[in-house]
Amino acid sequence: MLDLKRKDGIRLSSVVLSDARLVRLSWLVPLCSVLVAVTLHLVLGNARDLPFFISEADYPGPERFVFTTGLLISAVLHCLLTLRMYILFKSHSRRRILFAATILGVTSSTHLAVLAFANMYDYIVIHVYTSIVVFHGGFAWAILAHYSLAKPHPKGRQIRLASIAIAFVSLMVMTVSINRGITQVRSELGLESNLIPLNQLQPWIVVAAPAEFILFFSLLGCLASFSWDVRDNSSQFEKTAIEG
Repeated sequence: MLDLKRKDGIRLSSVVLSDARLVRLSWLVPLCSVLVAVTLHLVLGNARDLPFFISEADYPGPERFVFTTGLLISAVLHCLLTLRMYILFKSHSRRRILFAATILGVTSSTHLAVLAFANMYDYIVIHVYTSIVVFHGGFAWAILAHYSLAKPHPKGRQIRLASIAIAFVSLMVMTVSINRGITQVRSELGLESNLIPLNQLQPWIVVAAPAEFILFFSLLGCLASFSWDVRDNSSQFEKTAIEG
């Protein structure tokens, strides 16, 4: 059974997950999963080139298991956090904006669950589509969730606005760079976008890949920034300290 309305957090069957732990896990799990997968990808000599996209670490072997499992768990955690935040904030927030943020959060979470299995080697079309929804949806969720709060915590607000600004710049750099590469290579080789080898796009990936990593970290910063706002709206935090 799933109970999202408990005062002490959420109940998953016989396990109660406090708000403190839910917020922390929502950004720690994807962070650790990606870092471990990318490290394994490099150490095992499976890297196609440097730099490479995060999803390139979803490669057959131990890194694929870490990547897929980590993203699937991250999708579940983010979905639960999105729903829990709606319950915690709805009585004293801009409810329409919060509701829209919740829809976006659930949507991006479900697409992240699909992305965990739709690797870029075997399911490139599905992978590209779900990646777009996850990144753009997660970015939009962070903005709407932020502006839904009538009185955001000063520290959380500061970190969140900085993270959103960095995420926006990174998203634009990544999108423009890779789109230019695809356009040029497609005109030169006459190939469809989904058939273009990544090696042919490497001159643009040199810019797009680091931008993707920065985007990823900044979105995690947005997630972590809600720790203070959740703390202010949860009775558990009277005796439980979290970040900062």
